[in-house]
Amino acid sequence: MIELKNNNERLKMRNTLFWDIDPDKLNAHFSIILIVERVLSRGNMSEFKQLIRFYSLKDLSQTVIKIGYLDARTLNFISTYFNIPKQDFLCYKKKLSNSIH
Repeated sequence: MIELKNNNERLKMRNTLFWDIDPDKLNAHFSIILIVERVLSRGNMSEFKQLIRFYSLKDLSQTVIKIGYLDARTLNFISTYFNIPKQDFLCYKKKLSNSIH
């Protein structure tokens, strides 16, 4: 288990979410985009709930729109959960800019 601390809150995540990264190098503040992306893409509901308690809704709202890739189902869920239009997400803009042959 990987455990991060932020004030009095703790975030416990499975090692498999960060199989390609040294867990000791994860930082709750500097690695927020990576942490949020991995939990949303590969995490479970328990890890998502911890994420909501660990970071402020403002921080999460500002972070999720910067994620480069989210699958369609996750994007729909996050867009609805945070009440952010899909058009504001970087991953949505990237998808629209890729031409399909």
